Amino acid sequence: MKHINLNNLLIENSLILPKEVRLGIVSLPSGLSFSEKIKKIKKQNKHANMKFTFSNPDYSGKADKFEWANSAIVFTFDYKQSKQNSYLASKGSGKIAAFAEQDYYQPLKKITSEFENLFSKLNYKFYTFIDNPNHYDRTFFEVSGLGWQGKSTMMLSPGIGPWQLLGTMYSDQHFEPTQSQNYSCGECNLCQISCPTGALDEDYVLDANKCLSYWLQSPETIPYDIRSAVGNRFYGCDECLVSCPPGQNNNLTITKNNSHEVDLEKIIISINEDLLDAYGWFYIPKRNANYLKRNAIIALSNNPKNDTYKFYLKHYKTLSDDLKIYILWGLWKLGKINDIGYLMDKEDNKDLKLEYEKLKSMTS
Repeated sequence: MKHINLNNLLIENSLILPKEVRLGIVSLPSGLSFSEKIKKIKKQNKHANMKFTFSNPDYSGKADKFEWANSAIVFTFDYKQSKQNSYLASKGSGKIAAFAEQDYYQPLKKITSEFENLFSKLNYKFYTFIDNPNHYDRTFFEVSGLGWQGKSTMMLSPGIGPWQLLGTMYSDQHFEPTQSQNYSCGECNLCQISCPTGALDEDYVLDANKCLSYWLQSPETIPYDIRSAVGNRFYGCDECLVSCPPGQNNNLTITKNNSHEVDLEKIIISINEDLLDAYGWFYIPKRNANYLKRNAIIALSNNPKNDTYKFYLKHYKTLSDDLKIYILWGLWKLGKINDIGYLMDKEDNKDLKLEYEKLKSMTS
């Protein structure tokens, strides 16, 4: 069986890859499976109740999904920034992690769409997975030679590090496979050192129960210790990405970039529909913008303005009970929990009263 050189095919059909996109190719069947690995993480509850690929590990972790497929093409999109934004923020402001600044999946989907159009024209059979719960997206990454799994659990490549998104396309064609490489993190553990909560203390394992990015996307009640560790983060955490040496640039400059900074008070009092429009590419549980307001309350309480206490008092009554419970924590964080007895005397919600008493008991 003669294999097709994919690069030549692309040239013949005038399909030019952007410099940010790289390809790896694996011949199928591969004999690979990550189902047991996913199940093990789930059994240990290291997934912290995340759904996605954990919902159906037998299928999501299965590499050889289609009997008709003879090749798997791995796409990577490098979204590494030439400038790293400062994590410092003015009072009352919060930060969006660099990986979430915009929908970086869009340019990746544009490229795979061009492949789909070409393959359709050539009568090739194909199936594409991008950010899909039915496919473990790093399945073919290492064997294709594109890079390796880092101790942060993210896929790393020389000169790019973790600043990349992955996609997979199965094809019925026999494409020439790319060669696997021998990469590793060696003794480096800077991602583990930089993690603010110890979520990466075990090599190559992420404990999502401690991961700030997970909690800022979770519908569950965020624990007190995690709230404090969130700092001024409104969405996401970049510590393990920023610290990874393969992803660093010798010409990197630290800038204060307002594209990563949000006005937290404005978020809290915004109309929910407006927030969903403004941050449509975020993963927001149940598409309920109150979770973004929750994040904003936590970040504002950690990075308050001089009048944040007055702001909380002004808007307490207008907020829903699921947000009031975080406002109470915010008032505790500001050292004002003992000053709002009069406010709680008018509160009818028993759960909020209990939370108030609990927080009062935590004051020294």
